[in-house]
Amino acid sequence: MAPSKGRQRFQADLDSATDKNIPNVSQIQKGDVEDEFTFVYTHPSQPDGSHYEIHVQPQDVHGYPGDNSFLVYTNHDVPQDVAQVLDASIAETAGMKVADVLTNLSRRLRFILENDTGNDVEMTNADDLEVLTDDDSSQSEFDYVSDDDDTFGDGPIISPNEALPEPMEISPSAMERFRRDLLSVLEAGFHTGKICGFEKGAITNIAWVSIRANKLRLSKEIHEAWNIASSEYVILLIQYSGHYISFEDALNLPARHCNMTFRLRKSSNKKPTLQQAIAAFDPWHQRDLDGQELFRFWISESIESFMETEFVPMLKIRRRHAVSWAQAKKILQSQVKEPAAGMPSSKDYQSTGNEEQINAAQLPSFLDDHMLSEGEISLPLIASQFALHYVVRCTDYCTICHSKTEGDFDALRPYVCNAPLCLYQYMDLGFGPNMESEIINQPKVVDLLVSLCFVSLSVHQGEVRMRDFPTGLNLQVPKIRSLVSLVEKPEEHPAYVQINGGVLVDPVAVVFNKADSTATIVGEYDLDLREGQWVVIAISVTRSPISRQDSRGRTVSPHGETVLHHARIHSKVGARIVLDISSQHTMPDNETSKTPLVGDQVEIILPRKTYSGHLVLYDEELDSLKSKIEKAFSMSIILAALPSVQDMRSYLLSDLRHSLAKWDRMTRAAVDLLRWIIASNRSYIVQVDTHPAEASLGRPYDRISGIKGWIQFRFAQGSPEKEVLFNDALKDIDKPHKTLVAWHGSALQNWHSIIRQGLDYTTAANGRAYGDGIYFSRYFDTSLAYSSISDLSVNSPSGTKMWPQSSLQVTAVMSLNELANLPESFNSNEPHYVVQTCHWTRCRYLFVKPNSPEMDGAQLTQTVSTLRKQGQIPEFIQDPYFVARGPQMSELFIPQRAIPSQEKRNVSAESADDVSEVESDSGDDEEDLKFLQPEGSIRTVLTYATDFRPGTLDYSKLPTLAPPSYATGIAQKALGLEIKKLHKLQAATPLHQLGWYIDFDRLNNMFQWIVEFHSFDPSLPLAKDMKVKGITSIVFEMRFLSSFPMSPPFVRVIQPRFLPFANGGGGHVTAGGAMCMELLTNTGWSPANSLESVLLQVRLAMCSENPPARLEKTKSRQSSPSQYGIHEAIDAYTRAAQVHGWQVPEDLKDLQGN
Repeated sequence: MAPSKGRQRFQADLDSATDKNIPNVSQIQKGDVEDEFTFVYTHPSQPDGSHYEIHVQPQDVHGYPGDNSFLVYTNHDVPQDVAQVLDASIAETAGMKVADVLTNLSRRLRFILENDTGNDVEMTNADDLEVLTDDDSSQSEFDYVSDDDDTFGDGPIISPNEALPEPMEISPSAMERFRRDLLSVLEAGFHTGKICGFEKGAITNIAWVSIRANKLRLSKEIHEAWNIASSEYVILLIQYSGHYISFEDALNLPARHCNMTFRLRKSSNKKPTLQQAIAAFDPWHQRDLDGQELFRFWISESIESFMETEFVPMLKIRRRHAVSWAQAKKILQSQVKEPAAGMPSSKDYQSTGNEEQINAAQLPSFLDDHMLSEGEISLPLIASQFALHYVVRCTDYCTICHSKTEGDFDALRPYVCNAPLCLYQYMDLGFGPNMESEIINQPKVVDLLVSLCFVSLSVHQGEVRMRDFPTGLNLQVPKIRSLVSLVEKPEEHPAYVQINGGVLVDPVAVVFNKADSTATIVGEYDLDLREGQWVVIAISVTRSPISRQDSRGRTVSPHGETVLHHARIHSKVGARIVLDISSQHTMPDNETSKTPLVGDQVEIILPRKTYSGHLVLYDEELDSLKSKIEKAFSMSIILAALPSVQDMRSYLLSDLRHSLAKWDRMTRAAVDLLRWIIASNRSYIVQVDTHPAEASLGRPYDRISGIKGWIQFRFAQGSPEKEVLFNDALKDIDKPHKTLVAWHGSALQNWHSIIRQGLDYTTAANGRAYGDGIYFSRYFDTSLAYSSISDLSVNSPSGTKMWPQSSLQVTAVMSLNELANLPESFNSNEPHYVVQTCHWTRCRYLFVKPNSPEMDGAQLTQTVSTLRKQGQIPEFIQDPYFVARGPQMSELFIPQRAIPSQEKRNVSAESADDVSEVESDSGDDEEDLKFLQPEGSIRTVLTYATDFRPGTLDYSKLPTLAPPSYATGIAQKALGLEIKKLHKLQAATPLHQLGWYIDFDRLNNMFQWIVEFHSFDPSLPLAKDMKVKGITSIVFEMRFLSSFPMSPPFVRVIQPRFLPFANGGGGHVTAGGAMCMELLTNTGWSPANSLESVLLQVRLAMCSENPPARLEKTKSRQSSPSQYGIHEAIDAYTRAAQVHGWQVPEDLKDLQGN
């Protein structure tokens, strides 16, 4: 079999590395094991010359270099610092090429040996070492008040192929300052500690700070809008490079020399793991976390960018001029825009400072401004307060330039200011709604937005209803024109070819082979066709003749169809082009209500294998098109090519690392247009109704009951500017009921603009018999007549059509609106409300009529009814003189929470209950407290949180073995490192939280460990069985084979005996006591696995309740639990592996003799 491409690249890079002059590295050659290589490292400054033969073993040579890392070890007796560097390589070398691995190792070993003072260095947890990748970078920062630097400076971009960052040198005094700074963070009310580093030779040094989300005093609506549970934690990670930066360092050093990088994330745990922290700074490592990474939330990327570019400059300004953060921001902006203008006086920003003082009174106490305190200032605390200040107040600031936005509306989601550049970056840089997240969490909302956009592109009475088109986004569309928009006749233009439904611009004739997805060019052509380029293949076919009418009611004779195939060029050889086809559909017809055929529907009208057609490029800028009709036609083509939202969601859920931009079913134009549709919607629309299988996505408590056959969406927030004006209007209303509710019906083409900009009356679709204004009705049935309901399964004179991929298949939309209670000031209040002032109205609910209703909400009625009876859903009480009615004059129940003017969002009271909740994992900080407190200053009081007591196990009744004859140097060294790590971890962690215990004083044979698992959740059946039997721990044995760490340990239960699978047992314990886990076989094992993770996985397996682990039943408590034998354990392990097709270690037989 031919070697894989990964192995070929590895062998080529290895051969190349032997010819390179890498300092201190020589004699690079192949090792004894396949793919292994060795080299000699020499350092002449050491007395013995420090000659080490080092072995390097790739872990996934088929995935080299991107998916591979290297296990590095030596059989020499080396200093602990050297062993530490080699042990860290399994993580550090991820994604590196051979030469980069050797260069990195040489540099790190050289640093260790040249800076070795001869003192003993405590062995560091190998997991606490850094990871170097080619993605780490620091952005340019503004150097405020710098005497020796330019105004702007670019930070280094780190790559394995370039200069590596300097390892940390931290003096004892700097370490003490670091501890004191973190103690200040702790005393302020945060959780904090170090993740890794902050010791000699470390390159990656990460500290963490977290706070529980419920302590931020955000409203419940904001928690919903941002998708942050009140029980989750907001975490700030701070990565330092080179040296620790104190507050004084930040003031005195140029900003670009303050090598700090920030990540703002959320998590269900207060303290991130090492792997999570590394993945936050290096996305390459997220794939190793299997969905357990720290997650971004709405404002994460915006604040991260803000902190890395402006935090330190603003800090300098604050300190020098004694101003607030907002004042410092304005001063910095003025200096960036007009550097020669001089420093403005702080008096110029006095009003801003007053506003901040007022806002500060509403902030949690842990955000009290630390810079105003006396004594030593903690930079990590200032950074944490800075980040969370902008989190709590993010709706007051532009997410791009971070300037204060105008208006006092308490918005639910942050947005941008009015600057055009900010709006462009908001969508282009992804600081707005996360498109993938919206599709996963609100699929019906996305379906609705796309459907309404598609309908708004229809030509109705010679006009397009869409008002604002995407501009400045470099949106590339195919070179196809609508016949309606052409000024000149197609036959008179040499670059045009007319087809059914449109005109092709600069086409190339091809023969399209549908079966093998190829197009062969016919004749000469003058196009530059390249691999990866997007094109459209247009072919004309005959469809079954169906009479239809255009938008003017004229009968159109049956004619053929044009089918468009969107494709990327995979390869091109001569005139033959191989295509990767992403989608196919018939040509949209903007003049009729005919919905394009898509996907499998197209196959019905394409019976043949080959067709003559034309190829056109996907290189026309939408901005360059002259008329709205041309733009609408091009956008219709792109949207017709979109996959369904359901397919997008399935693709994203299949792997949380997927993004639509890399999906081969979507063109770049489709991705960009979809992002614009979602991001340009400035309102937060909440999905109320959903399919029963996706009930978690719905909001049953927001439902207005009694309106069947309509799918409901709630507006949790309108456009920020319009909401401010609406609230201002209510301030002057002196009535018990400040607002009314009323219905509005409008044609489908109008709703794309309505949900973005609100209702207005710039156009009159149905006349103005009662004067100028927006028309509303108290009665559902009245507004229904204006909602353009029609049977869209046939051609309709309304000129509307449906997005072909929609699951909603919208036929009509109505809204329930909140109006200022000023009927006496309306242009008319009978028989309709005619509101002439647009900002007196806000849309609160959308009711969508599907063509074939998936659900009408009837199954939710009982749930809502129950909640109403329990008083858990307060009702909005209508003005008794102006009561809105539902279908056939039925009464409406409207949740109060959906009417912002009536919903009292008392954030302090709302959060009080949350803050009072006790955090159950308060002991998690003990390891970090031990690091932070000076040695010997903590007086430990021994307490037990469960019934487990260490040191009470009777070892005389357990099997004990002498050290095996097969013990190898590499296995001993690997086990020695693991024992040190676990001993350190156990000493620093409360036992009831750790869940396992090893008596290291009795560990006489490092190849045989006795481990007790204990302190299980009392609700588990296993814990209940242990309670009945008077047992406080499950005793395990771990035996290590001669091939460790290349093969897994053998893990088995010694006592007590478990109920077998056949009798209803579980917990992954076999009939012989061995663990049935792929991790513990050669198939699932990796030398990179730590034994800490093995212990964790074994414990989790026993806690599994599918089915739950149960102890073997006995008549009474036994003085000594019954035990499993080693032979039955090995037999059961082997049988389980064979059943699952897992490979067992070859040297497993060595255990039989023990």
